[in-house]
Amino acid sequence: MGLWDILKGIIPEKLINIEIDNRKIEISNSTIVVGKQTINDSKLVEQVLNKLEEFKDKESFPCQVVHKDLDESYSEYEDLSLNQKESIRQLKLILPSEDVECILMARRVKRAFDKKLDNAKELHLDLEKQYPEKGYKVFNLVGGGYFDEMILPFVDVFKAEYEDKYIEKFRDFYYNLLKFFPLAFFVGNGTTPEKLKEGLLARLKLGGVPFVRLHAIGKHNIEKVEKVVSELQIEENYITKDNRFASPNGLKAQIYEIRTSEKPKD
Repeated sequence: MGLWDILKGIIPEKLINIEIDNRKIEISNSTIVVGKQTINDSKLVEQVLNKLEEFKDKESFPCQVVHKDLDESYSEYEDLSLNQKESIRQLKLILPSEDVECILMARRVKRAFDKKLDNAKELHLDLEKQYPEKGYKVFNLVGGGYFDEMILPFVDVFKAEYEDKYIEKFRDFYYNLLKFFPLAFFVGNGTTPEKLKEGLLARLKLGGVPFVRLHAIGKHNIEKVEKVVSELQIEENYITKDNRFASPNGLKAQIYEIRTSEKPKD
């Protein structure tokens, strides 16, 4: 079945002018473009979309379907480094599509704010409306630079550490970040020991929280955690768990957990 087979019986033949090398349908809001023909009739548009819906469970469409109204959601993808693109490709294999779509939408919002676009605030509201439980959390992770610097690297770290169980472990890691946000603190290259100490103390003062977790990527950042933990005498006053990992390429990572509801035994 080809493009014409989809449209046959829906759109009058006289309205269609399809280039041989342009067998695609472009969808933008309430408009469909086929070849050089723009179709605005709402009934015809609905019929074409209904026809395309029949292929949603198949491996592929019989023609190229381009959602122009979604293109902008993914345009920031081109600004990513090759390593980040590969990590996002892996995320699509690890996380459900809803989570990946939320992450990409959060990137779009960040990009809009960075470029001072007029619709930035509107996009931010749309993100929180579509994902009321996690939209603002994911945006804060993306907007703060934590997603690229701290979260994506854990894909390779967990793959090396847990092998065939890495998907399960990464999902647990990611969903716990969202569930216990903002109890996590990310120690990156831009985090000074003073900033880490301030952020850690603020979280330790929160009432009714079971733990605080420090996430560090790289030897230098792990050393910052060690320094601040020692200065604040954390291990003398709390039960702690120091999880360390390393990827095949030598990338070191740490998840340092402080159990705020427990005290060490004398």
